[in-house]
Amino acid sequence: MIAIPLEEENATTISDLFGNAPYFAILNPESGYFKVKENKGCGNGIETAQCIKDLGAKSTVFYHMGEGVFNHLNENGVKVYSSSSVYLTIEEIYRKILKNNFKLVTPSNADNLLNPGTTSCSCECSNN
Repeated sequence: MIAIPLEEENATTISDLFGNAPYFAILNPESGYFKVKENKGCGNGIETAQCIKDLGAKSTVFYHMGEGVFNHLNENGVKVYSSSSVYLTIEEIYRKILKNNFKLVTPSNADNLLNPGTTSCSCECSNN
């Protein structure tokens, strides 16, 4: 399962938010089907990383992500892929996964690929 941050429950395009994304599409890479789940850690990057793990995601794709979130995901065996700051649809992400056409973020290339961004929380969470 692949976690994709969404700004709205019915969105189909990756959000530039990650820890502040109110929802995640949980994409099945074998079927292409996905379900949308609430981000129980909304507003807190580390809690969002834990939420992704709890939802059973083995990987995630980001538009913006900070080092702390990346480190937590990486330490917990969740693969992290960069969208290269491109707003991709869930369908485009699925196609890129099938073609193995994503940049995997590793500790050795994280400095070049991570970008925490400057967006603020769009969810109604208590962690603001």
